[in-house]
Amino acid sequence: MTRILTDIALGQVATGAQTGTVSEPSLAVSGKRMLVAGNWFSSRSTDGGSTWTFVDPYTELPTTGAGVCCDQLVHYSKSRRLWIWLLQFRKSATGNIVRVAVSWNGAPGSWTWWDTAPSDVDPAWTNLWFDYPDLVETADRLLLSFNMYGVANDRWERAVVLRFSLDDLKARGTLPRQAWSTDQVGSLRFARGPGNGAVFASQSNSVAGIVLFEWPDAATTVTETAVAVTDWSDGPYQSNGPGGAPWLNRLDDRITGGWRANGVLGFAWSAAADANHPHPFIRVVRIDEATETLIDEPDLWSAACAWAYPAMIANRRGDVGITAFCGGMTSHPAHAVGWFDERAGSWDMTTGAISTHGPRDGVWGDYLDIQPDPRRITYWVASGFVLNGGSARTNVEPRVVTFKP
Repeated sequence: MTRILTDIALGQVATGAQTGTVSEPSLAVSGKRMLVAGNWFSSRSTDGGSTWTFVDPYTELPTTGAGVCCDQLVHYSKSRRLWIWLLQFRKSATGNIVRVAVSWNGAPGSWTWWDTAPSDVDPAWTNLWFDYPDLVETADRLLLSFNMYGVANDRWERAVVLRFSLDDLKARGTLPRQAWSTDQVGSLRFARGPGNGAVFASQSNSVAGIVLFEWPDAATTVTETAVAVTDWSDGPYQSNGPGGAPWLNRLDDRITGGWRANGVLGFAWSAAADANHPHPFIRVVRIDEATETLIDEPDLWSAACAWAYPAMIANRRGDVGITAFCGGMTSHPAHAVGWFDERAGSWDMTTGAISTHGPRDGVWGDYLDIQPDPRRITYWVASGFVLNGGSARTNVEPRVVTFKP
């Protein structure tokens, strides 16, 4: 049974009261050092989460362009002993930039950074802006993925993956990049876990399935494979909590969870209710990495609540952990964690913090984060959030949860 060891709330002092109900908290951990970043805050702890120091993403690094807003991702590279911070900047009339910053300890004044605009990657990519980032570390590389939209109409144009050498990042000098892009599918999600290359996926636009991409560290080209899966419904997503408060008005079926462990690739996303699922639920597919064929589809669903916004990763023993939200009917959005029990073929879930209110505008999301605990083989550390004491964005309370099977 899933056991929560600690469930730490970050209050307004820790977040600078700069939270949003579309919170998207990202998490990096190294021993007792932690860094959490979301919309529009970041916070740092050096004592395992007992105390937190607000780190203002608007002022910690020099501003440029239209300024920071809003997505952020943080990551700790154990192999290079390097803290990595990705900041997305607000779009202007001509586009935006993304900033990759690195530090040896994550402390103020220790960061080195590089900025990239779409036109820096391809001179033809003018009047475009980056959004919806993801990040993965491989044996030798750091990879970032984005959607790109037109400035004038916010219409999706393509997805792009940027690749950097981890050694170049650690050297803090010139930072060459490689890039790959597609205008066929978007909202790419990486399968996170150790490997000599990146694996990422998106849903197919033509059939019920996903498109699997592989980019080995030593290769310059990306290969793709279509994997058929059971069809699902992309909306409408309906779930109302106490008093009829909706919380899934923003939900869609983009992949938000991906993992890689023990020869298995896994991907997960939110799906609407259907004949077999009375509430929105989490679609999960497991794929044999060697043969690129479907193994099974252990979805996470309930007759009592809706499930949404999953993120997954394996702990250091190889068990797959999950962080997600459940809510509706008798409960406002609650943060939950769990793991996949191979013997039972199902997810073992437990609820952590529960919101006292529903979101004022009915929106939640868009993604969470989870990491293997660097100190304990069978543990995970996950991000979450709830609303505590009201429905305003300042009532958003990010959480850092440590749990085990």
